[in-house]
Amino acid sequence: MEKKVKLNPEERTDDYPAGQQDALREIRLTLKNDVVFRSVFRRSKKGLQGLLGALLNIPPESIRDIEFLDTHLDLEYPEDKEGILDLRIICQNRRHINIEMQMYHVNYWEDRSLFYNSKLFISSVRKGEDYRNAKICIHIGILDFTLFPDQREFYSIHKIANIKTGRIYSDKLAFHVVELSKVKQASEKEKTTDVYRWARLISAGSIQEMKMLAKGDEYMKETVDVFEDFSLEDEERYRAFRREMAIMDRKSEMNDAFKDGVEKGMEQGKQELVLNMLKSGISIEKIASMANLSVDLIREWEKAAV
Repeated sequence: MEKKVKLNPEERTDDYPAGQQDALREIRLTLKNDVVFRSVFRRSKKGLQGLLGALLNIPPESIRDIEFLDTHLDLEYPEDKEGILDLRIICQNRRHINIEMQMYHVNYWEDRSLFYNSKLFISSVRKGEDYRNAKICIHIGILDFTLFPDQREFYSIHKIANIKTGRIYSDKLAFHVVELSKVKQASEKEKTTDVYRWARLISAGSIQEMKMLAKGDEYMKETVDVFEDFSLEDEERYRAFRREMAIMDRKSEMNDAFKDGVEKGMEQGKQELVLNMLKSGISIEKIASMANLSVDLIREWEKAAV
């Protein structure tokens, strides 16, 4: 049975459009929901070991002493922009790691991740400490959208480097990107990696699929067990529910904006074509007949262009 959030009868749905009210009463949750993602991996350190081991390409059992930090980044000045992370972790060798599960497209993701990782890097050095004490800071973005449309690989690692020689400027800043939208297009070589299996687990739409993917892997199995068994408290349940609804609204707004933009673009293109035809000496009546437009509308466009 798939994991679902059940709403209490007293929870009101009247404030939402009729088409969304069924979704309010019963919604499916997956690990792609950032509220669920954060809750599961905070409860399952073994699962987090497995995920980090795959992403960092190191044995999971070597990742010890995982420490969760406050997800609010420090503000040095009152006017500083606040940073709020999904999972902020310190693990072996005092590496600072931020993991973000992003459910919808975000403009300027590269700038956002650079901002978060830079804040993390700055906060890793205490006042008065030597710069060399700065810790390795890794930002991991697990994205449910395509960030690099011209790149086939679903998992990529980025560092600051010399653009001519490829020499790494510093190992202390790294950016890992998992594009879940590309998992189905993974190459045969990529399908042999642990990152691929974890990406599929996070993308899985049912508990049955998750259990199948977790077979033979103790780290994944514990993740699935925690996902299936943990009891959402009222506040978490409400937040997970609201998050799903917010994503639905966001995607709907983006689709509407895209359609509106296309329609406006087509209208503008048609208007420019008509004006060019007028300039070439074609009569308004003939243009109206050819373009299936009214004579009055063409005259309005002609008048506005003067």
